[in-house]
Amino acid sequence: MKRIAALLMALLRDWSRSRETVFFVVLFPIILLVIFSTVFASSAPSFGLVVQNGDIGPGGEPTNLSATFVDRLESIDPLEIKHIDADRNLTEWSRGSDGDSRRVLVLPDGFAEDVRAQSARVRIGIIRDTVARFQDDMNDSERANVQRGLEQAEREIARNATGATLQFYAPPDDQSAAVVRGILSTVLAEFNQRSIGVEEPPVSLESGTIGSAGLTATDYYLPAFIATLVLINGVMTVPGVIAGFHQDGTLKRLVATPLRKRDWILANVLQQSLLALVLTGVMLLVAAVLFGVSAIPSPLSIALVLLGAIAFSALGMTLGCLLPNPDAATSLGGIVAFPMMFLSGVFWEIDIMPETLQTIGRLMPLYQFHRGLRRLLIVGTTDGVWPAFATLGGMALVFVGLAIRLTRWRDFEE
Repeated sequence: MKRIAALLMALLRDWSRSRETVFFVVLFPIILLVIFSTVFASSAPSFGLVVQNGDIGPGGEPTNLSATFVDRLESIDPLEIKHIDADRNLTEWSRGSDGDSRRVLVLPDGFAEDVRAQSARVRIGIIRDTVARFQDDMNDSERANVQRGLEQAEREIARNATGATLQFYAPPDDQSAAVVRGILSTVLAEFNQRSIGVEEPPVSLESGTIGSAGLTATDYYLPAFIATLVLINGVMTVPGVIAGFHQDGTLKRLVATPLRKRDWILANVLQQSLLALVLTGVMLLVAAVLFGVSAIPSPLSIALVLLGAIAFSALGMTLGCLLPNPDAATSLGGIVAFPMMFLSGVFWEIDIMPETLQTIGRLMPLYQFHRGLRRLLIVGTTDGVWPAFATLGGMALVFVGLAIRLTRWRDFEE
């Protein structure tokens, strides 16, 4: 143990001298925390939408119904509404626009007239159904009068009974177009209800959030930041460090010492694991000071972070043994780390991915690590966290064994 402790202190001093390593392990996760918390957690997203109201009245102003519809759009918080003139050519206008302004909603000429006609047709249908239900209570003269009145009303609105059609245009590469279309569909559903006299629909929906009380959005992102820190430190930083020891002859000099290969591997894994714990504490402190994060790690969550750090550091040690060049070893770590980071559902729900990728993502150790850490740190329960401990524990045993096996301790004696 004295040898491992002495070697651990030497490795920590050597680590602190590397600016690149300190940046990726310390500053990069903190920068990630600040960016995600500021951009995604601190404010709601907004979507630009340009409205062209072509339903202009005789006085040159929009009709009341079309103006009412546009006012309702402007009251929706996620939408940032801009306007273009009714006589503006959209093709020419789109060539000089960019960004969110490329989304356009067009209200056609005759919008108000078509809405009134369609509303009247729907109401006549309701009246017909009502009359059919109570026709046995009416005499022949009353039924005939009602029938004539309905037929006359239908003839008057027949020309405009198809309703109004709005046109929504967005470029093919606009990933937010589906969200904006969903918002517009909701507004249209409400407008349609009111146009036929349904002021208070029989079924409504209220939105809210679930989860632990008093936690902010940054609290919920925190397990993802910690999991990413542990992954980057173990899989992207460690391989380059280990390959550097091969390249600069450090291992050759260690051959002349009584140090055993197992002690060397364990000291490196312990060093990276302790660094991960310290840096997790730094990240929690930064999140608390800058964003008011109130999540407090429990002993079990700390144990999971430590186990994850051991597992991913052991994986990094194994990768570092495969390639003697530090740059190549770091690139190999990136090839392993980045797909794992983006497929494991760390920063977005795994359900949005295709089914095949969902299956692959759930098989990755980072998925279980993040899921277990989230339940311990945010949900405050131990239910469902044991697969994370089992996965990371098995991973640690396998890759520590592989690192010991692959480290060519005696190759330098030749």
